Amino acid sequence: MGRRIKPEVIYLDTSALIALFNSRDRNHGAAVEFLSRSLEEGRVFLLSRPVLLEYLNGLAKRVGKGIAREQYEALKSSSFVYLERETEEDWSRAWELFFKYHDQRGIDLFDSLSFAIMERLGLRKAFTFDHDFEIHGFEKLP
Repeated sequence: MGRRIKPEVIYLDTSALIALFNSRDRNHGAAVEFLSRSLEEGRVFLLSRPVLLEYLNGLAKRVGKGIAREQYEALKSSSFVYLERETEEDWSRAWELFFKYHDQRGIDLFDSLSFAIMERLGLRKAFTFDHDFEIHGFEKLP
């Protein structure tokens, strides 16, 4: 029997979701191209519940709950997106990071919670257009 190869797991951020599903977003082309290439290469994406919440809440406010529900169902049933629950330890670490970066207005609580989840899971790469991931030491893709 051959060894089973684990797929590369990439953290999926809100900015990537917005770029993927909004054809008017300035990063739309890059996002679609990266997703397509990633799927061809066998990558999978980890979507945390906080990112899902942030994305769907913003979507519902801008275009309505019907579209938000469609997006939720599509993400939930995807074969290449896996939902991850945050832990109490993630929240503790997120608050620590949130207050540590008090001088950087861009690193909000959602970013801090994403960083905590990525740290816990040992993920180093994020599909994002948010430079705060690089500030915290993660690799920003594309």
